Amino acid sequence: MKRQLIFLFVCGLLLAAGTLMGQQDQIPPARIENGKFILTVDLSWNKLQQLEFARQYDFDTLILHHVFEKDWKFVNDSSEWKTKLVGPGLVELASTLGSEPKEPDSPSLAEIILSEIFTKGAFVSKPEQARFGTNKIRSSRAFVYENGKACFFLPGYKNAKKVMLSGTFNNWSTLQNNMQQTDSGWRLCLPLTPGKYSYKYIVDGRWMTDPNNDLREDNDQGTENSVVFCYNQRFFLEGYPNARKVFVAGSFNDWDGNGLQMKKTVGGWALRMYLQEGTHAYKFIVDGNWMTDPANPDVRPDGNGNMNTFIGIGDTVLFILDGHTDAKEVYLTGSFNAWKERELSMKKNNMHWELNYVLGPGNYQYKFIVDGQWTIDSKNPYTVGNNDYINSFLAFKPNQVFHLNGYSDAKEVIVTGSFNAWRTDGYRMKKTASGWIFPIYLDPGRYTYKFLVDGQWITDPDNQLYEENEYGTGNSVIWIEP
Repeated sequence: MKRQLIFLFVCGLLLAAGTLMGQQDQIPPARIENGKFILTVDLSWNKLQQLEFARQYDFDTLILHHVFEKDWKFVNDSSEWKTKLVGPGLVELASTLGSEPKEPDSPSLAEIILSEIFTKGAFVSKPEQARFGTNKIRSSRAFVYENGKACFFLPGYKNAKKVMLSGTFNNWSTLQNNMQQTDSGWRLCLPLTPGKYSYKYIVDGRWMTDPNNDLREDNDQGTENSVVFCYNQRFFLEGYPNARKVFVAGSFNDWDGNGLQMKKTVGGWALRMYLQEGTHAYKFIVDGNWMTDPANPDVRPDGNGNMNTFIGIGDTVLFILDGHTDAKEVYLTGSFNAWKERELSMKKNNMHWELNYVLGPGNYQYKFIVDGQWTIDSKNPYTVGNNDYINSFLAFKPNQVFHLNGYSDAKEVIVTGSFNAWRTDGYRMKKTASGWIFPIYLDPGRYTYKFLVDGQWITDPDNQLYEENEYGTGNSVIWIEP
């Protein structure tokens, strides 16, 4: 009876909210019918409408994703919702009032909705980007990351009925990750790749930060999220038993000599941390004295008279410059090394110059410096800029390819949008037999864009998702999923 009253109370709140929201004629209101709480979904909704539905009804985003993927089995098996096709492209989601959860470990609909209502909505967040990071965990048991598996532990709360883990790793789902109770707390292990993650615990429907984690960040709801890093790098300096303080500094932390203090261990000094994929320069600072890593032979000049140690995390790109066999020296420079001119010396190999360089997924601009003369990569059709300020463009591991079919008579086609501040001098698309293409790497999120065809602005004719702009001409919209 208590569960039924909770359901009726929650449904009353949502029906009242639905009535007010229905005045916008955007999202159909919820209803109660034959003892069931029913929501209607139109499969033709665009991303904006889908997110509005999730926001208005605090609907779990993971379940909603599978609804629009038409994965009815997942929805029916993984939640209390039952799907029913009621018309062309129309799906009803129904949950029986007062019903018990299908699985003992699954939260009830009432618990989900109540937790979301009284925390002013879900904590929506993008997967986070970070150049580097270290953790501030008070207890070694609270978080352990080994062999690609992250184990979270919340001690205490013996009287709690249900504890869940929600964060950027599961799109802040309130259904997906139930924690298992142990004799001393609650535990859950997840496969995670190295990187930065925000998270919270949900204890009997109440959201809370990790009490054993001092690393927190503000969120859009005016509260805080706990933050944790999954490590992929261990710095180690052998010896120096009499040193008082040892730090590591590099290009990843803007050479801050006091930011990353190493810990004294048996045989030397060590520091585990997360580093973004790419090539990084670094040094150790022993009691104020800067030094290269004696255990790493990859030491190069920085172009300013200093020597730095280098490490690479990720995959290698082979840069090649054909010809120029009479050149005395050739350097590679670009946005990946802050355009340092004499740091990356290329080697002559028969009829070309080459250099292997480790990069992480992203967009990069670069040039070659041949005996002091800057030149673009003649083998690369993608460029950015105008006149004397043209750079070659490289999208490493692109996750989006813009296509514009036709326009075979156009001389120049540029794609531009919110991802590059609407610059009109890039990015230049490559002409193909069927039209124009441009590969690019974009962080997860929402972007607006247009094509610039010989100076004429057009929206993407093959993309039906668009929004109006201040000029009344509209912009195309894309979503990059995590």
